[in-house]
Amino acid sequence: MENIWIASWKHCDWVGKIDLVVLFLLSIYSWAIMIDKFILIKRVRRANEKFVSNFYNGKMLNVPGSPWSRILSRILQEKTRQNLSEENALTLLKKFANEEISYLNNKIDFLLSISAVAPFMGLLGTVWGILMAFHNIGQTGTSSVSIIASGISEALIVTFVGLLVAIPAALGYNYLNGQVRNIQTQGNYILESFYTAIK
Repeated sequence: MENIWIASWKHCDWVGKIDLVVLFLLSIYSWAIMIDKFILIKRVRRANEKFVSNFYNGKMLNVPGSPWSRILSRILQEKTRQNLSEENALTLLKKFANEEISYLNNKIDFLLSISAVAPFMGLLGTVWGILMAFHNIGQTGTSSVSIIASGISEALIVTFVGLLVAIPAALGYNYLNGQVRNIQTQGNYILESFYTAIK
């Protein structure tokens, strides 16, 4: 008996095959984003813990990989270059913090787009497959299972693949977005301490 994936691929016409290839590429890209961001956020959290521990012990160490360490270094450089008012210092702190959070958030929103688009691409394959099944019935004048099978097979496999792409992307988005929000919340407390320290 032929493998269901191979058989379904053979039954698909060019529309179904393009749909499947696009979904496959979206899946690869979403997994690449999730793995990359997971590693980055894990590294950032570890570096932040080290920096925060030293900062609250009165040591302003430069900790590679910590956004808060980079912000403090940048604000201290700006302070030595020019005489910053309290208002300007606070504005710069917020600006630098937004840049760091934007960097962490980069591409995460694309996961949300993939989780929204993939089921619709699966639905597109479903509608096209059923349309082709009825077209085959009309062309042949018979409703035998062998005639309908190719269209229904295409319809079901593309829907299934669409869900396989969308579900991990949605879960990955929720997890990574939550982790970035936690880092941002921690950052709000750190920024207040920075502002007090540099006044």
